[in-house]
Amino acid sequence: RRAVDIPIVGVGGIMTIDDCMEFFVTGASAVQVGTASFAEPVVSGRLLDALPAALSELGAASLREVVGTLAAPAPAACAPAVGSHAHAS
Repeated sequence: RRAVDIPIVGVGGIMTIDDCMEFFVTGASAVQVGTASFAEPVVSGRLLDALPAALSELGAASLREVVGTLAAPAPAACAPAVGSHAHAS
């Protein structure tokens, strides 16, 4: 979320409140539920109803307290690019 100054919408594979929360902690301020609504037309309402309990489990009073809270891992050391190492003669 810190990388860009525009809203991020999480899309793809959202079926459960856990799916929603994964998008929120990684920086999405909203989610879009698509395919799941074909199988369960009331899925959006179910997810919205489950949100307060999910926030409570994280000790948060609002969604804003959760968005973008996942800590990014430290950058890993990269191997040299192919062809960038010295060749022995």
